[in-house]
Amino acid sequence: MHTISDVRIEISRRRDGIALARTAGELDALGAPVLRACLNERISTDRSFVLDLDEVTFLGSAGLEVLLDAQDSAARHRVPWALVGNSRPVARPLRVTGLAARLPLSPSVPAAILRLTATSSVVGIR
Repeated sequence: MHTISDVRIEISRRRDGIALARTAGELDALGAPVLRACLNERISTDRSFVLDLDEVTFLGSAGLEVLLDAQDSAARHRVPWALVGNSRPVARPLRVTGLAARLPLSPSVPAAILRLTATSSVVGIR
């Protein structure tokens, strides 16, 4: 049995203003709404953020939909973000569905932060 408590998201804010959302657990039909709420808040309140999914143990279609919606919403609101998801439970569905090419995937948290730092200095993020 799955419960919403199967998903844990820890948010920390770096000195440079980038929020880091480390996510663990199962992003299925029950867990995806927790991620959606977190991402909606990040998009509405943060200059930029990194979503680290390396501790996610399952990424189902509901979780994939949340990631796509986040991409669309972040683009509309001009909020740069980066996704880290190298574990097999995350990387495989992203690759198989072709979403790895559509999402701002980075190989590590430091690489994601570097990417966002470079983006914000070039674009002049809010």
